[in-house]
Amino acid sequence: MPDTPYDAFIEDCLQERASLIGLIEAIESKALAPGMPLVIPDGMNGTVASTLAAFKQTVARLNALIDAYEATPEARQGQNDPPT
Repeated sequence: MPDTPYDAFIEDCLQERASLIGLIEAIESKALAPGMPLVIPDGMNGTVASTLAAFKQTVARLNALIDAYEATPEARQGQNDPPT
């Protein structure tokens, strides 16, 4: 259970990253699951490609945010304390 609002935010980021990675894998493999092909109409290939690129950029940003959070656990201590 998250201790602070920022911990909860990072937990949300982790869940969103997992969801995006699942979508990326589905788009790249063109399958929602084994035996469940994902059919992309020819006219949508450009849109799908740009959406895939945006998803990958978002995952990269989430990775950087999560990495920064995990690298500085001491910075989280007291982050909800009132200013002095």
